[in-house]
Amino acid sequence: MPNYRVQLKQGSRTVIAHVEASSPSSVLALYEELSTMKVTEILQIVYQSDALPPLDDLAYHSVWKGIIRNEALGTSRQVLIPHVKLSKNSNEVSASIRTHLQVNGAKVDSVITSLFKSPVSS
Repeated sequence: MPNYRVQLKQGSRTVIAHVEASSPSSVLALYEELSTMKVTEILQIVYQSDALPPLDDLAYHSVWKGIIRNEALGTSRQVLIPHVKLSKNSNEVSASIRTHLQVNGAKVDSVITSLFKSPVSS
């Protein structure tokens, strides 16, 4: 059965729950029947790893920020990628983004801005 990430809100409080169910409609029905909180988002988890995360050796750029664009739609969107490998430069990041991401369902034509936040040196 699929796993789902559910976001619930009430007042200023937000709760994230993870459940296993047969469908998003079953998840929604469960929370509408049992909880006073409002379901605001249901996401299906399509990838999950139980592997141990790598040790934090600070050998990365803290964050990469960029603006990606599709010219035909005239649409742009900001993208943030945390902990970018030090071996990657802006051309490599841009090429990977054009290969793997989309803007409103269309291909990425260009990466308008590319900004690395460098790691803190000791």
